[in-house]
Amino acid sequence: MTITDLDKLLCLPSLAHLRASLGTGKGPASPAQAQQITAHASALGPTTGALRLAIVHSYTSELLDPWLDLAAALQGLALSTHHAPYGLALQEASAGSALLRHAPDVTLLLLQREDLHPHLSRPLAGLDAAGQTRVRAQALQSLQDLVLAWRAQKVGQLVITLLPALAAPALGLYDSQSALSESAWWSAFKADVGQWLRQSVPSALLLDLDEVMLQVGRSGFFDKRFWYSARYPFSAAAGFEIARRVLAIGTLLVTPRAKVLVLDADNTLWGGVVGEDGIDGIQLGPDYPGNLFVDFQRRILGLQQRGFILALCSKNNAADLDPVLREHPHQVLREAHFAARRVNWLAKPDNLRALAAELNVGLDSFIFVDDSDHECAAVRHALPQVEVVQVPRRVLDVPTCLDAVARLEVLSMTAEDLAKTALYAQERQRRALLDSTALPGAGAADHLARLGMTMRIGLDKPTHVPRLSQLTQKTNQFNLTTRRYDEQRVQAMVRDSGWTVADFSLADVFGDSGIVGLALLQRVSPRVVRLDTFLMSCRVIGRQAEGAFLHALLRHLADEGVDQVQAEFVPSAKNELARSFLADQGFVPDAQGAQGEPGAPGAPGGPAVQVRQLRTAPPRAASDFPIQVDFNPPSAAP
Repeated sequence: MTITDLDKLLCLPSLAHLRASLGTGKGPASPAQAQQITAHASALGPTTGALRLAIVHSYTSELLDPWLDLAAALQGLALSTHHAPYGLALQEASAGSALLRHAPDVTLLLLQREDLHPHLSRPLAGLDAAGQTRVRAQALQSLQDLVLAWRAQKVGQLVITLLPALAAPALGLYDSQSALSESAWWSAFKADVGQWLRQSVPSALLLDLDEVMLQVGRSGFFDKRFWYSARYPFSAAAGFEIARRVLAIGTLLVTPRAKVLVLDADNTLWGGVVGEDGIDGIQLGPDYPGNLFVDFQRRILGLQQRGFILALCSKNNAADLDPVLREHPHQVLREAHFAARRVNWLAKPDNLRALAAELNVGLDSFIFVDDSDHECAAVRHALPQVEVVQVPRRVLDVPTCLDAVARLEVLSMTAEDLAKTALYAQERQRRALLDSTALPGAGAADHLARLGMTMRIGLDKPTHVPRLSQLTQKTNQFNLTTRRYDEQRVQAMVRDSGWTVADFSLADVFGDSGIVGLALLQRVSPRVVRLDTFLMSCRVIGRQAEGAFLHALLRHLADEGVDQVQAEFVPSAKNELARSFLADQGFVPDAQGAQGEPGAPGAPGGPAVQVRQLRTAPPRAASDFPIQVDFNPPSAAP
């Protein structure tokens, strides 16, 4: 980065402009430049959150600090970093250690390959196939032992990295064809690690440094001067990119989760203005510059398949725009890919509000992408909670302009994420059916009965844990307590006989909404249960599913001999919708005046506990709701 480039950065007026200018591959050239930009970023406004990071390392890590501080400042986060003693320092995974006293939100493991097995310090081509298989199994076991030692403690999100080799494979150009290929061995090993983490270790992630090295190049990834003199491996480009990815993980943990990507059309999804240039005149196709917009649309489609909702917001005539979505041979994003759209001449902030209402999500979950200085400034001014990304003026930068947006990363994937656009399309069909068949004088249940709903309730399902943790993290509107639980904690509840983890999915004539509701019930005594968490996705609000779910659980508890269920409503900025739910379902204030969370029931200063006595106020029957309930809990122990 030249002095001129640095001076331009130091004049930028917002973090959004800084983040865009410091995208992938555009970082500072030195720690000194990083510190200057960090100071400027910090001066642009107050921090929006705090992040505590711990680093466990078998090579020097402190020299990453300028890059970590810069990446945090670009996200508006106040970063506090603790470096464990040099080496794996497993004593730091013990109660009372300095690392645990730091109470990290993220713990980063910077490992070398030879930390997992001594033979990994030598060329793998020196082993026969059986030897390579044996080393692979032993290295995986070593990593599992190490990860489990850390995962047993409260270390937040665990991020594991393996330092790539400084040298190319020992077999050189022949490596890819060899039966003893080192590259193939490492690919298979990483696949084993990823599968194990996905299936067995909640709140852990493999951050693949090989992919970072591919981005910056092997010669651009390592700084041999620092590696051989101070055991610090990273060049400025690699240090900034690694820090950016680590802070992206931290950003996802401490800021509102992005759900909706709202896209302009002209000069965003294609080059040119369709109302002026016509469908055949816009830049979209296999030749430059249209191929850049095709590539951009492919990347957006990848984000949709990652679980983000796509919406269209364009100042345009639908008669001009619709043929592009339906008929243009090179248009990647079709009508079906957009869960909602506003194509009109209204102000874009007004259209974004309307989209939020239609999708039933908060504006703080929106990321808005537009090429216009005016539109971007208008949205930033009117809706500061919306993250705005301006499409670069240089068309070569368009395809990658979303690559460094931290809130477009994900830490896990569920079946509901993969099907999200289809789920919203189904919801539009439901609303259309109910509107078209509404009869004068008919009740809500009569309308809802036309949907033919079926609810499936599951208890203590380990395979549901990622989705259930996700629901606690992102559900705000219909959520009695808004308590957030990571996968590790939900998994522990599933295994604990003192807890019941109940969930439900909802299907109807249009499709299956997937897992959309959760209740966490804690056994206080043989006859008393506390409702710790009760939530439901906004997608199914208005279908009486919350009542059908609750009363099915109450009937189950009554069958198990439970007399009393305790619950409380903990108000937040967004859950007003759930305020009256407990009273509506027959809960009354506890006669003893107990108070609940923060903490446990009865905690001083908490909200008033409400109770339902199941003997004197038995649960409602399943037939009271326009939903068929499929619930076959295991029989209670005699």
